[in-house]
Amino acid sequence: MLENYRFHGVKGMRDVFPDDAQHYQQIMATARAFFRLHDLGEIMTPVVEHTLLFERGVGEGTDIVNKEMFYVPAKDKEGEAGDNSQMVLRPEATASVARAYIEHEMHKQSPGLKRYFYMGPMFRYERPQRGRLRQFTQIGAEFVGSPAAALDAEAMAMLVALLRRLHVTGVQVELNSVGCRVCRPGYSQRLRKYAREHAGELCQDCRQRMHKNPLRLFDCKQPRCRAIMQQAPDIQDSLCGDCRGHQQEVTRHLDALAVTYRINPRLMRGLDYYTRTVFEVTADNLGAQNAVAAGGRYDHLLLDLEGPDLPAIGWSMGLERAMELIDPVFYHPRRPDVLVVAPGEDRLQTLQQVMELRQQGLAVGYDHEPKSTKALMKKADKIQAAYALFVDPGEALHVELKNMASGEQRKMPWSEVADFVKRRQERVG
Repeated sequence: MLENYRFHGVKGMRDVFPDDAQHYQQIMATARAFFRLHDLGEIMTPVVEHTLLFERGVGEGTDIVNKEMFYVPAKDKEGEAGDNSQMVLRPEATASVARAYIEHEMHKQSPGLKRYFYMGPMFRYERPQRGRLRQFTQIGAEFVGSPAAALDAEAMAMLVALLRRLHVTGVQVELNSVGCRVCRPGYSQRLRKYAREHAGELCQDCRQRMHKNPLRLFDCKQPRCRAIMQQAPDIQDSLCGDCRGHQQEVTRHLDALAVTYRINPRLMRGLDYYTRTVFEVTADNLGAQNAVAAGGRYDHLLLDLEGPDLPAIGWSMGLERAMELIDPVFYHPRRPDVLVVAPGEDRLQTLQQVMELRQQGLAVGYDHEPKSTKALMKKADKIQAAYALFVDPGEALHVELKNMASGEQRKMPWSEVADFVKRRQERVG
């Protein structure tokens, strides 16, 4: 019966209350300021896209498309299925950024390298586990218009610098090349041949991957499959001269930028659009799914989406995963400038003055229900208010302002409170 139903959120989607919401906002504010220093502009794309975008861009053989899409069925006003009939909540942002770039012909508006950043919710229908949610937040960067290996190194150095700015420690950069359309087919054939020789030992998913996209055999989390793939042919042995030269230039620039890294020939990434450089930033204390950020070069994605033939590279960071690694000293507690201590019964005038202080730029805490002075002072201490403001019911024009840190207390008119608190804050800051 409905009256006995206990409402609960969708599994893998979390409610965020003020303290955690403040942590989200602090991370995003830090990232925005960081991106401005690196000459990136923010791009905002819709959370709903056509399913075909990800089938074409990410790849029909990927787990994202086959298993993890949140579909949004839609019909036109007549109830007939139109071209909107198959839509999806975006599982990642790169394909959306590419679609927006192509649709608005950004390459014609101003030629040259475009540098974008984004932040917002993504959706994947998968088994929730530590550090992995069905609705999660990504912060990412995309660079469209240059094939330079130096740009690959800059993108990775930028990611490492952002994590450092966020006080994330104990991370490892892993790097590989997945080749190009010249050398990858030959490697795929070698890999498929190896997989066929071990087909009886592989899981059902891997037997399908073997035919659709053998590079994705490295994505399997089954211990048996992982052990088999440890002995698979090394892609580093199959790179063409151009891809090998590109990787050498990337590592030369990473060395110059003092970015430590490890070449991991088993790193392939789970999206079909990658070419040449792929990388992950991992952390040991995140469990089985230990990547906190990842990215790579996608030189053919725009062309595959019927856009211009422009190379690109990008990365994304899972905000919820990063939050597990960020040192608590990064978070600054939410604290009001002033908590009003008004135990009296006549509270209308006090509310008017409180609203005026807020208009003047102070964060003011105020309880509408009358409480004792002792209870309100206990609250002021708990929430770490900078000042307690005592209202005397018999005194309409003046209040007592107490510095909660020093204990200093002084009487002043309501009209001087905002300026006094702001001056003290500037002096401390």
